Amino acid sequence: MITNATVLIQESATVTVERKAGSAGDASISVSVFGTNFFWPARGNNPYYDRIKPGVDIVVSHGPAKGYVDDGHGCQSLATHMTRRVRPRLVVSGHIHSANGTTKNADGDITFVNAAICRNGYTPGWDAVVVDI
Repeated sequence: MITNATVLIQESATVTVERKAGSAGDASISVSVFGTNFFWPARGNNPYYDRIKPGVDIVVSHGPAKGYVDDGHGCQSLATHMTRRVRPRLVVSGHIHSANGTTKNADGDITFVNAAICRNGYTPGWDAVVVDI
């Protein structure tokens, strides 16, 4: 059992992240993380995404934003909130197993990650996705 984890469901937390040796700046930084609930892709605006405050550093959602490592199955409402209003540095999702990987938005300032590890159905087959923040 994991004893040092926090589950974020429609809430945020601030965590301290240790920088890699040799990185410029302070030895650690504070990062704000918001975790969404599970949602199917919305056909209109998903009002729960309104709760994500602009300026949060990382958003974790079950499903991906439309057009960003989603294999055509992402949520347009999530994409709109992330690219127009919230503008986090990193959006991490999974769910669409065939879309593992990373991409950036058109401005290049938001990294979208689909960290699904199962390649065919529920069989692990993708390597872990590693990003620098």
